Amino acid sequence: MKKNIMTVLCAGVLLGALCAPVSAVDPLYSGPVDAITGDAISSSAEESARVLISGATSYDRKTGTFVYPVGSGAYEVRANVADGMIVNTPVSITADDGVALTVVRNGTELKDAELDTISKVGAYAVNVGGVEAALFSFTIVGTESNLSGGYAMPEGFYILDATLDGEEAVYDRNYIGMESEGLYEIEYVCPASALHYHLTITIDRTPPQITLEGKTDKKGRFHSAVQVGGVEPGSSVALTRDGTDYDYPSDGRLSEAGMYVLQVFDQAGNTATEQFTVLAYLNLSSFLFFAALALSGAAVASYVVFQRKRFKIS
Repeated sequence: MKKNIMTVLCAGVLLGALCAPVSAVDPLYSGPVDAITGDAISSSAEESARVLISGATSYDRKTGTFVYPVGSGAYEVRANVADGMIVNTPVSITADDGVALTVVRNGTELKDAELDTISKVGAYAVNVGGVEAALFSFTIVGTESNLSGGYAMPEGFYILDATLDGEEAVYDRNYIGMESEGLYEIEYVCPASALHYHLTITIDRTPPQITLEGKTDKKGRFHSAVQVGGVEPGSSVALTRDGTDYDYPSDGRLSEAGMYVLQVFDQAGNTATEQFTVLAYLNLSSFLFFAALALSGAAVASYVVFQRKRFKIS
């Protein structure tokens, strides 16, 4: 009888283990998990509208912002990004009255920037007053980017899952390398706030493949119009002729003589530069003009000869 009871108990324990939810939480995570989804949760996040993320930074669930205290906590700066985040959505920053914010993009300070919606691609740092160290930083990327290196998780976050071109990517708890080109889909979590985040980005580091077609001499100078190719939709073009800005034609055909510098920027931020010279040449329009001029000259000459003969006869 005792043997049968032990058998039933063991079977019950085994069945309970098999039916328990499979946690999506990283094995290194030791905090609580959701009983249904298995995701990381935070009991403190349920009890309080504001939870501590890392250091003095907290997350305010009511406003959906990360809160950065300044001036020994007397003032606050709030943003919808955590320090070190990489996003491809707009960023919003607000601050208490009396807080002098300085926002730097790619090393250049932004003047009169609209901080409610920051959307330009670049690496940003937010400073307060004359403090040199950034209060927090973040990076905005497009859906395509030539982002170097990889993504190091903000403090207090870790990766749940990541794929490269639909296949499982190589990553660890706090970092995923992005050396290979392709489509990355990254899901990561902040256990303190119980919030999940996603980053979908295509890494492209291949410069635009620009082509120049036309008749050239031995020195590579063009003696004809130049047809530019390889400018993909969504790319931007900067063009100068003899050192002066020049409008890039919609058909990509350059026919005026001069020295050109052409720069093409793709959506990922890669750049290709071409420098070339177009010499004066005889095109169809010029040929017709000179032909007409020659015919006119011949007609005038014939008329003069005719008139001379006529005068001699009379």
